[in-house]
Amino acid sequence: MNAVVKAAWAAVVRRRVQTVVTAVVALLATATSVLAFGLLVASMAPFDHAFSALHGAHATVSVDAGRATAEQVRATGAGSGVAEVAGPYPSTSAPIMLPGDAVAHGTMTVVGRADPNGPLDTLKLRSGRWVRAPGEVVLGDGEGPRLGVGDRLRLGGVELTVVGIAASVTDTAGAWTVPDQIAALEPGGAAKTFQALYRFADAGDSDAVADGVAAVRAALPSGAALGSTSYLDARREAAGTAALVVPFVTAFSVLGVVMSVLIVGNVVSGAVVAGYRGIGVLKTLGFTPRQVSAVYLAQVLLPALAGAAAGMFAGHALAVPLLADTEQSYAVPEVAGVPWWVDVLVPVGLLLVVCVAALIPALRAGRIPAIQAIAVGRAPRAGRGFRAHRLLARSRLPRAVALGLAGPFARPARTGMTLAALLLGTTAVTFAYGLGQTLTRADDGLSREGSSQITVSLGMVGEQGGMHQGPPEGAGTAGAAGGPPAPPAPPAPPRGPQSGRPTAEQPPSADPVAVADMLRADAATARFTSVTTLEVEVPGRTRPLELTGYDTDSSWLGYPVVAGRWLQGAGEIVVPTSFLRTSALRVGDEVALDHDGRRVTVRIVGEAFSSDEEALLTDRATLLQLKPDAAITAYEVQVTPGTNADAYAERISEAGVFAAGAGAAMPRSEENSTIPILIGLIGTLTLLIAGVAGLGVLNTVALDTRERAQSIGVLKSLGMTPRQTMAMVVTSVVGLGLVGGAAGIPLGVALHHLVAPVMASTADLRLPDSMVSVYGVPAYAVLAVSGAVLATLGALLPAGWAARSRAAAWRTE
Repeated sequence: MNAVVKAAWAAVVRRRVQTVVTAVVALLATATSVLAFGLLVASMAPFDHAFSALHGAHATVSVDAGRATAEQVRATGAGSGVAEVAGPYPSTSAPIMLPGDAVAHGTMTVVGRADPNGPLDTLKLRSGRWVRAPGEVVLGDGEGPRLGVGDRLRLGGVELTVVGIAASVTDTAGAWTVPDQIAALEPGGAAKTFQALYRFADAGDSDAVADGVAAVRAALPSGAALGSTSYLDARREAAGTAALVVPFVTAFSVLGVVMSVLIVGNVVSGAVVAGYRGIGVLKTLGFTPRQVSAVYLAQVLLPALAGAAAGMFAGHALAVPLLADTEQSYAVPEVAGVPWWVDVLVPVGLLLVVCVAALIPALRAGRIPAIQAIAVGRAPRAGRGFRAHRLLARSRLPRAVALGLAGPFARPARTGMTLAALLLGTTAVTFAYGLGQTLTRADDGLSREGSSQITVSLGMVGEQGGMHQGPPEGAGTAGAAGGPPAPPAPPAPPRGPQSGRPTAEQPPSADPVAVADMLRADAATARFTSVTTLEVEVPGRTRPLELTGYDTDSSWLGYPVVAGRWLQGAGEIVVPTSFLRTSALRVGDEVALDHDGRRVTVRIVGEAFSSDEEALLTDRATLLQLKPDAAITAYEVQVTPGTNADAYAERISEAGVFAAGAGAAMPRSEENSTIPILIGLIGTLTLLIAGVAGLGVLNTVALDTRERAQSIGVLKSLGMTPRQTMAMVVTSVVGLGLVGGAAGIPLGVALHHLVAPVMASTADLRLPDSMVSVYGVPAYAVLAVSGAVLATLGALLPAGWAARSRAAAWRTE
């Protein structure tokens, strides 16, 4: 065994190209695999474990107590697809106030539960105890004002003592009290809604949960189901940005592993062919066939082990910023990082893959007789590629080019593996280009600058640390009109009652009529619409949402509609995909909106491509039904083509209709810090895979030039110049690059079409076809030569060696 290790180590030190290629391939495959598996497990496993341990509910449904009795709600548990039901529990939405305060700190969903342990949604007490009598309340962890055990607050005008802090794995409520207390929190003295918790036989995805909720709605009296939420919302928030990264990192990981198999197999088979004489010498010295095979396996395992170790650290380094950005569910334990077993499983698995890839050529080396190995040396067998040489020699191509194009036919197996590596490299480049275009369009589309360039705010400056630009966040979440919709983007962070978001309750400081007249009179104004915002409650959801009301003619705003249609009148609402999924609803369903004791039932007519699940879009007339005196908070303006947005905004802001220090116009801009991170990660992984493909070519060309040492020496003696020598060597792989590029493009496009929707789905988004179709004729033309570029870059170094060497040195090989 000592002799085997010494022989293998000598080969590792002597064959530097082979060693570097193997180590880098192992590094790439390990880094991407650790990143993919680590993010997947670290982002999802804690939530799944907590959900199982705490018997989480797949869906929470809010039921109108005036239309359905408790017995009717419990009877829905016998419906098709319903595995278990808990409740119903009396619930209400109450304004939050601290003792002595005159202004409410938002609203909170309060549920009456006598016991934190139930058949579903076991509540985990963080501190204190559970409620025992009226006058006591348990707050949700992270909900409402920051209060502790023993503090007092007012809910719905009733003063309560905080006796505990608890957490629900799916955030089913903001506070809990005894059931008898709920009636006292309602203005009418009786609970108006029930909360029912459900588990379904099938709840693997949003469609399955929506089917289960639809069955529950159908089993209840008409209009009794007011709203619902899905556990997938909490699961997505627990995963954060990490879940968004997993799909494309997994794709790169698969490409890296497959490429490692091809290149390692090529490296070892090339080493066997190039080392025929060495094999003969080893056998002459007494090495058995098994020992010879072990030498060749060890030649790749040693650098692969070093590469895997470095790749493990690289995978951790790439995962750190992504896991740091992960939002945790209130009942989910803190994620410490990539699990330890991933660090063990991935390197061991990769080394097994390397062994399998190297096994066949290593066994072949062990079976070669010593006399044959010494006699054959490194020369290819007679007849290999001669027909191709003769055919190309008759062409009008330059002699050096013809010889280079014929070279790959001498080693068909090696050529095939090199071609596959170039194909995968082109696939990675094509895939990365598609994702980059998708994300770049996302960055542009989120601002909707193609449709609405200016926001004219009527609000005060200073109270919120800035000026309300209305509609905040929700206004900038769709693509430009006529252009592709916004791309997969990370989910917006949850907002509690103290979000600080200005609402229509804050009176505007400028006269809306005067501002509208000024905009209408400006020649650079193409069109504009008023914006009115209002904080509303949706039964079944624990946090308030923002309802944005536009003028009737608002179709030009540029919100892409994925399904259904845009608003056409009162009583209609357009919601983001994430709202539909987290509420387990579909286009065509009805949903109730509450504000200050008023309720309006609206029909969902469209699904908008938006990253803000809390922004609901409707007609201003619908919003006024909830708050008749709701004031206009802003205007969105589309300027005429060629207008400078900054100059326009400055001109409008300096008009006399605005009070001093209040109200202004500004260009729309929405920055997303996650997209540059994703683009940077995609670019890094693409460069790694392209670099590995180039190293594979370098290894192949280096082996070919050494095997053709005598023929190259003869050609130089006959007058071949260094430039012609270099052209011959480079041309030997350019053809492979063109073929690999042509075959890799459709694979890269297919991979992009597969991964991009999955990425969008992790962010609770759904992509229109125009978002995925990002490849054009110029892009195809550039990508078609990417394989040839990779091949050329990989061949330049050995081509330079061949060009600089003197003829005498080649003839002595």
